Amino acid sequence: MATWPRGKRFRAGDTLLFEYDATIHNVVAVNRGGYRSCITPAGAKVYKSGKDEVKLGKGMNYFICNIAGHCESGMKIAINAV
Repeated sequence: MATWPRGKRFRAGDTLLFEYDATIHNVVAVNRGGYRSCITPAGAKVYKSGKDEVKLGKGMNYFICNIAGHCESGMKIAINAV
């Protein structure tokens, strides 16, 4: 999952659609530290519908799945929006 953004261009305001099985996954917007450590910071936005639309902010945007072991297994993505 972490390699998906390679070769793609993203702009601030673009919308990402995360589609997944909501009974076993989620999407959490985190900061750089949360992305690197796979720890959800206090106050992080947690998406859990299974069909989440997330608007990208300018700069780096970090997302993880915070279900136990998922982020550590590579279920995370970092996207730079210009």
